[in-house]
Amino acid sequence: MEAASSSGPASQESARAGLSAKQVRLRLAFLSALGHGLLESGQNTRQTESALERYGRGLGLDGLVLNSFGRMLLLEAVTHDGATVSLSGAARSLDAIDCTRARDLGRLADSTVEDARHWPDPSAAREHLTAARQEVERLRDTATPWWVVTLGLTLLAFFISMQIGVSWQAWVSAALVQLITSLTGVAISGLRLPRLFAIAVQSCAAGAFATALVQLGFVDPVGAAAAIAVNWLLLLPLPQIIGAVTDAIESDHLSAMTRVAGVAVAAGGIAIGGGFTFALGELLGMAHPRLDALPTLPWYLVLVFSALGAVANAFANGGRLPLVRPAALLGLVTGAVNQVLLLAVGLPAVWASSLSAVVLGVLSAALVKRTGYPSQVLALMGITGALLPGIPVFFGILQAMGGGNAAEHFGTAAVISLGIGTGVALGVHLAGLRRSAG
Repeated sequence: MEAASSSGPASQESARAGLSAKQVRLRLAFLSALGHGLLESGQNTRQTESALERYGRGLGLDGLVLNSFGRMLLLEAVTHDGATVSLSGAARSLDAIDCTRARDLGRLADSTVEDARHWPDPSAAREHLTAARQEVERLRDTATPWWVVTLGLTLLAFFISMQIGVSWQAWVSAALVQLITSLTGVAISGLRLPRLFAIAVQSCAAGAFATALVQLGFVDPVGAAAAIAVNWLLLLPLPQIIGAVTDAIESDHLSAMTRVAGVAVAAGGIAIGGGFTFALGELLGMAHPRLDALPTLPWYLVLVFSALGAVANAFANGGRLPLVRPAALLGLVTGAVNQVLLLAVGLPAVWASSLSAVVLGVLSAALVKRTGYPSQVLALMGITGALLPGIPVFFGILQAMGGGNAAEHFGTAAVISLGIGTGVALGVHLAGLRRSAG
């Protein structure tokens, strides 16, 4: 992170605040670290900019100028004598969500801005801002314990596979495959592999383990395909898909492309693992899986598993007990809306998922103040609990294993994912319009 001073009329408002270059730089350093922390915790670019603008005004930087592109964040403001102070830096990554860290960063910023009203002199301001920035850096370095994430993802895989149906062996296999994938990720984390290769290794491990379960007679090839489908869905960085659509809607195309690139890298790693898995099945002479009709679950069980899946995902993404009830509510409501649109209205899965995502976006935005979690975090709970396109991916894997054309099914899954991201972004936008009108 670098700081530089030069003359330039970035804003007359900051000049009227009477802040010196050192005072402006202290505030920018805090806001810059906060912005990077928010991006690394799952906030999209527009949400991060809005938060920084609000906190900047609270710290006396009414004319704060923000420029973001991809992982980069540039802030500048004007001192009392008209000089411009700028600060730039980059977030470490954009492909993760940490629910608790995002909430704690917001609370820290709120308390810092509130305390700023009572700072008696510049010396006190410097002391408090320095301490606040150090706390932000500490939060950025924190991570949810790997075993908590592993447990959450394992439970999530189990509940998602239950929504697909098939058999109890498939449900257990999905949980076991996800467990192996997570443990593989932990084991290779010290190697610092590029993301493409890390996901490829995890995907290959998942395929090999699912194949072993078939060879051992624990599950049939159809059940193994369901387990692999769930694993692939959880390997995809879902926050990136939502964030990319939101950034594109906000005309931040560079950030959107950065997130799309992250999704493409993950998809490339999964493709490598898929190729390995299919080749291994052919080598071992495994029977081609066939399924004439997909087993269906009663709607009320789908709702139960949607709520449980959302709760499991809350823990998998760094959530704690305060997120359990909101996550369960979001999973339940989203699942209920989706079931009504599918069963009662008779809409295709693409439209049902997209419209359910709009409702989810509105509800997520409404729960932000009540829960303290960002709307992006809350929306993810409902998506993973109720809207993941598991069935198209499942049928695509069946087709690929049987030598058929899987492109149509994988394409449907991609369209559903895009519709979900668009729907959530639209719902959050509509909620924002309603708040502005009120």
